Amino acid sequence: MHNWQCEVPKKLIVAITLIFLFFIIGCNRDEHIETLIIGPYKVDCVGAFEQECYLEFNEERQRWEFFYEAIQGFEFEPGFIWTLKVSLHEREEGIQDVGRYAYHLVAVIDKEEASVDEMPPRKPNVKNP
Repeated sequence: MHNWQCEVPKKLIVAITLIFLFFIIGCNRDEHIETLIIGPYKVDCVGAFEQECYLEFNEERQRWEFFYEAIQGFEFEPGFIWTLKVSLHEREEGIQDVGRYAYHLVAVIDKEEASVDEMPPRKPNVKNP
């Protein structure tokens, strides 16, 4: 004798549980994706301490600005304007002398040749990823 009445609820419970887990995992992600445009050379800057910073092109202001954070997984090479897709991960509260987010490279969208002697660098050819 086959007890099909017990099998249906078990399958339903497993399906509902999986859907619930995917929902919870998706909601708890502290990740945000952004595009950064990084200049062809680094510059000396002072944030919490003296360091070398990237130059980031601020599209809204149409100018280069200091970018104080490291980008995990990004191997900088001077002489190029980089368009990067990065994920931002919120850091734990209470960590001093660092920004709110840790940046992780997702993809290099573009690598455009540019002079390291031009200060500030020319405006990048912005491409929509």
